[in-house]
Amino acid sequence: MSDNVSTRKVKTLNIGDKLKIIKLVGEGKRKKKDIAADFNIPCSTLSTILKNKEEIQQRAIEGNLKCKRKRNAEFKDVEECMIKWFKQCREKNITLGGPLIREKAEHFARSLGHIEFKASNGWLENLKKRHNISFKKVCGESGPVDNDVVVDLKASLPDLIKDYNPKNVFNADETALFFKCLPDKTYEFKEEKCHGGKHSKERITLLLASNMTGTNMLKPLVMGKSKKPQCFAGVKSLPVDYTANRKAWINAELFANWLS
Repeated sequence: MSDNVSTRKVKTLNIGDKLKIIKLVGEGKRKKKDIAADFNIPCSTLSTILKNKEEIQQRAIEGNLKCKRKRNAEFKDVEECMIKWFKQCREKNITLGGPLIREKAEHFARSLGHIEFKASNGWLENLKKRHNISFKKVCGESGPVDNDVVVDLKASLPDLIKDYNPKNVFNADETALFFKCLPDKTYEFKEEKCHGGKHSKERITLLLASNMTGTNMLKPLVMGKSKKPQCFAGVKSLPVDYTANRKAWINAELFANWLS
């Protein structure tokens, strides 16, 4: 046999493997036939890889290193517009979800005259595979909880409530609603670090309370900055109690008034 790998099962190489071959050959430390044998490919295939070196390196930049065959887009012009727009958005740390990406693709398709184009879930999945895009978490601002405080409270709580009926034991807590904040996950190229932009700090504060048995949930208190928000114009009743102060924070006085 003229080739040492003729008796072996020849495998299809992905982009990552081809990059390794190009690197090994470029180093010049080993013979090409030995490199071909290590990857279970004929020397002719190795020569083809070297011949297409520039294209392979470009595909590695644009797409998935595990991809074995180039997947061609049916609407290439739409995809080119989408990837350019995608990069521009992520450079500005704009978070991108599936519905927004599909809607933008439909917009580009209409502009380019492709009335038959449909940005389906399948189209989105293929776009992600072709360009190595994944869904990532952008950021998380919550700090770690002090475990010692939690342990101490769990140990002392039974003694504090032992003389009370569970229906008379209430838990109340406040939470912030950042109503202008962008989602904390986005589609991003897999090889890129996922950074988020500066998040809006516009908020309202919610105070929620319920008894231990869940049979009595108090009317929520909403705290905003405006005493008479424009959106309340013409509204005669709300399913919550609403109040306001300059920072939209709940203090002891407001909490006591809410309970009374």
